[in-house]
This record gives sequence, C-alpha cells and structure tokens, in this order.
Amino acid sequence: MFFDTHLHVHYPDFDVDRAEALERARSEGIHAFLNVGTDVASSRTSIHLAESSADIWAACGIHPNDTRETSPEDLQQIEAMLLHPKVAAVGEVGLDFYREHSPQATQRRIFSEFLKMARRHRKPLVIHCRDAYEALIAMLREHQPENPRGIIHCFSADRPVMERLVALGFYISFAGPLTYKKNDALREACRACPREKLLLETDAPFLPPQSMRGKRNEPSLMLETARTMAEIHGLDLQALGELTSANARAVLGL
Repeated sequence: MFFDTHLHVHYPDFDVDRAEALERARSEGIHAFLNVGTDVASSRTSIHLAESSADIWAACGIHPNDTRETSPEDLQQIEAMLLHPKVAAVGEVGLDFYREHSPQATQRRIFSEFLKMARRHRKPLVIHCRDAYEALIAMLREHQPENPRGIIHCFSADRPVMERLVALGFYISFAGPLTYKKNDALREACRACPREKLLLETDAPFLPPQSMRGKRNEPSLMLETARTMAEIHGLDLQALGELTSANARAVLGL
C-alpha cells in the first residue's frame, strides 16, 4: 500500500488516459494520491478530482514561479479552498531561485502569506524548493515559534540540508531523481533520513525514474523509486510501503 504524496494528474498530459493511469497505479499497489495545485485554477481542479475518488486528496496553493501575478484575491480564493474536507495541505508553495520567473522578494512575500495561512487552518505545507534551501530554512526558522509542518517535496539537496529540515520537523519526499545514476548525494541524504520522515512521490507528469527518463511520468512508475529507497534502507517493498504510507497519513492528518 503506497501513497503518492505529490502528483499533477489533472495536467493536460493525462487528458487521454487519466482514469487508466490511476488504475495502473492502483494495480501496482498505490492506493492513495495527493494531487497538487499550482495556481488558483489548478487548485480548484484538484479539488474536483479529489471529490471524484475516495483515494485522492488535494493540495491548494500557488507555485513560486507563478507568484509574480498573485493578487490578494488569489490568496483569498486559496484560503477559502482550505475549508474543503478533501483539501489536506497548502501547496505547492515555496521558493524557486533557479530561473526566477518571479522576483525573489515577491516569492518570499507570498510564501510568508502561505506560512501564516497554513498556521491559521492547521494544514501542513507542501513545499517546492529549488536553488533556495538557505533562504527556505531561514524563513521556516523565522516562523518556527508557530511550528510550521509539512513536506519538502521532491527533495534535491544533500544530507546536511536534509538534517536541518528534519530538525525543523519536516518530512522529506523523494521522487524519480533518487534513481538517477549520478545522484549519489541524494541517495546518501535518503540513507541518512530518519525512517519516520521518509515519503515517496512521482511529481507526475514530471521527473520519471531512470528507466523512463525522457518520457511522461505517471503514478504507477513510483515503484521504481520505491525499490531504490527500499534497497537504501534495507527494507522489503511491503514494509517500505507501509512505512511511507503511515508517514504520509501522519503528516497530512488523514
């Protein structure tokens, strides 16, 4: 029983076979999904998708790359969505300094609003971070008296960064890059991550595992990442599924 803690199955990439892709995942033992919005429209679509199936939940937020145009009304709409019973988290939110589609100052300001929003509604965060871990950790520490909690989605840094985030109370989610041949530092971070903080995800349709690189990712392919994580931690696949699913349900309050 696996839990895919981050996917975007509402994307147009799945328009031709959305139901079939989810059924393929279920047949592989993946029986819970967190579908993640990246703006107001996709957050609303994520809710509709979650309403359609008992094993799908939604996260609602605005991706840092899209914060340039975020208005107070957008934030109000996201906050209203958090009242829906199938919305389990605030996300995808965070910081992305890789290409800076949005100014860093704007990203920080909007992320700060989401940190406050998550606290008000007692919802965990689903955090996107790329080339911004130092800034992220600094902001999380600023809010530490309010004890933010949640998931570091698609973790991509090294062991020391992981340890600092775990110390702040966050769960660490690993995706397809864990299987990539040159990602030894990421595998070392996974090895050192406390088992009670481990999560799995696909980020579908993005970041397929090694055997499917260059193709569309889908939730059934999470098993390749799971096998790599199981080998790293010396667990059999069933034990890893039970462990990471329990972790997912704990952080999401399900």
